[in-house]
Amino acid sequence: MADGAAPLSAARGRDRLSALSDDLLHKIITQHLPVTEAARTAALASRWRHLWSSTPLVLRDAALPELARDALVPRVLAEHPGHFRTVILHDCRLASLDRELPGWPLVLARKDTQQLDLLPNQVDTFPCIPEGILRCGTLKELSLGYWAFPVDLSRGANISLPDLRSLTLIMVVISDQDLEHLVATCPALKTLHLSSKGPTHVRLRSPSLQCALVGLWMVEDLAVVDAPLLERLVLFLPPRYDGVVRVKIIGHAANLRVLGHLDTRVHRLQIGDIVIQRNTMASTSAVIPRVKILAVTVNFDVLSEVRTLASFLRCFPNVDTLHIEVADSSDFLPSSAVHGFSVAANEPSGELHARFWEEVSLVECLRSHVRKMVIHKFRGDHNEFQFLKFVAINAQELQSLHVVLQQENTSSTDDKVNETEDNLQSLSFRTGIFGVLLVRPTAGFTSILQKATDLTSDDPFRF
Repeated sequence: MADGAAPLSAARGRDRLSALSDDLLHKIITQHLPVTEAARTAALASRWRHLWSSTPLVLRDAALPELARDALVPRVLAEHPGHFRTVILHDCRLASLDRELPGWPLVLARKDTQQLDLLPNQVDTFPCIPEGILRCGTLKELSLGYWAFPVDLSRGANISLPDLRSLTLIMVVISDQDLEHLVATCPALKTLHLSSKGPTHVRLRSPSLQCALVGLWMVEDLAVVDAPLLERLVLFLPPRYDGVVRVKIIGHAANLRVLGHLDTRVHRLQIGDIVIQRNTMASTSAVIPRVKILAVTVNFDVLSEVRTLASFLRCFPNVDTLHIEVADSSDFLPSSAVHGFSVAANEPSGELHARFWEEVSLVECLRSHVRKMVIHKFRGDHNEFQFLKFVAINAQELQSLHVVLQQENTSSTDDKVNETEDNLQSLSFRTGIFGVLLVRPTAGFTSILQKATDLTSDDPFRF
């Protein structure tokens, strides 16, 4: 027994962790240890001494002890001998960083930083972004929040971001011209996420851009001017929005295949020189034929919006996946000055809706191309079913229909769920399918953004 115990004891005493390859140990240090603990690995054994210095730094200030955070961030940035892979600063005080490590943006540039997130959680003002950040030539991902860009950036600033793939601007102050210049000076840019206080007129002009997410907080005019590789344009509105946004696709966007949400309440769509009106008919000069996945938000209780929905759909004749999100009047601040109508004035009864769908002219994508349809935030109202009846009669290629109720507004014993399911099953579709009723929680905003920027996923609006 003693003879068998010796080898077992020796095996237990061996440092199996140090026997791993450098690549695996680098991953352990960067992905599984807080930066302060990672630095201490150099004292474990001679095998580990070079690993910390040769491991690209991954610094997330939220992982540092709160009381020591302001002191530790500049110290780690100054003392780490290797390159920087990721620096995420959300919780430290940037004033303290400026004081303890003047010129820290130049340190990031010298250390070949690849990902930088500067989105402070607490801001009183919008400080001017250090120009050194815009000259960090090794950056591949840059996220900035609550900063002000230098005035006349397009005239004098030296911008060098040749490898930047992803740019996120959250509530930054930037002019129309400077935003256009910034995007144009990033020759490798693939993804742009803009939710900003600054520009009122956004013009997308980029030879490399593939995905654009635009939050329309202050935007009055969004124009795709020249974006030959743009595949995905995702638009979102702030809660209780009460403005009008002109969405213009006026230039080269031959690869655009995913678009949404177009909102019948606030978006005014323009294709080329043609402004799409509520009664716009199909025209070869007012279509975007490459779009395959389309999402539209509509309030079915407002007949003018229903008419706009039909006009929007005619502009995308080859859509094969259609998402319709049912809007609630309470989500919007009604303004007769903005819309030129009121809900009450437009809705004497549901008869007008039924008559509209009976008399509406051809909607090519519904008749000949849509194979998958999802109705989000369905409420089961009469006017919504009028649209589904139109789809059932006219859709010749439809292979699946999912109707999604919000879990927050239902319960397992809700009579409305049972009634909706019965009404759905009563529809007779030309292709012989049956609609599927689902009850799902409303997706959070972060989840929506993650899906929208995931270019490996074909459909960013999937439930």
